[in-house]
Amino acid sequence: MKIVATDVVGLFREVGVEEGILKALKNDVPLLAQGIDSIDLPAMAAAAETKYKINLSGISAINVKTINDFVQFVNDRLK
Repeated sequence: MKIVATDVVGLFREVGVEEGILKALKNDVPLLAQGIDSIDLPAMAAAAETKYKINLSGISAINVKTINDFVQFVNDRLK
């Protein structure tokens, strides 16, 4: 199984990010520059852990800045 960008947007939707923000998200632009805040990121990561049964304890804003980064990070753990 692999995730794609729309899966990440769905996770943000599950944790309550505004629909207007979600519709404007770009895959290669830092999430914090697009209206996603520091509370949304850990909530979304927790939702991903539950949904995909993976451990994302190593995730950080340093190595996961964009949707594309998150997709790669999660897919590396799903292998």
